[in-house]
Amino acid sequence: MSDIGRKIGENIRLVRKSKGLSQEQLALRAEINASYMGQVERGEKNPTIDVLGKIASALQTPLEQLVHVGGTTRFEGGESGSYSDKIVSQMTGLNLKEQEAVYRFVKQLVQFREME
Repeated sequence: MSDIGRKIGENIRLVRKSKGLSQEQLALRAEINASYMGQVERGEKNPTIDVLGKIASALQTPLEQLVHVGGTTRFEGGESGSYSDKIVSQMTGLNLKEQEAVYRFVKQLVQFREME
């Protein structure tokens, strides 16, 4: 298996674990076979773009995050990546109303800082 396949599998595993899901739960949500899900995470199988799309949707994560294989990681709990990436990662999975609340809070913090 290619190094890229292993990295994408690792990305999927990191996001899945950050969401507190088992492989079986993710497979069920993505409507794919649980055994196949394990093979994808281990880099043993190359999923099609359609399957990657199903996995991203099931994880409520942008597809780009799953296929990002170069540079810094963009995952919750990762030690690298910018703070804006970390904030985006934390907001993944929130509904629109919750995202708006986070945005308003951050905006107020920035405005408060500018008043000093």
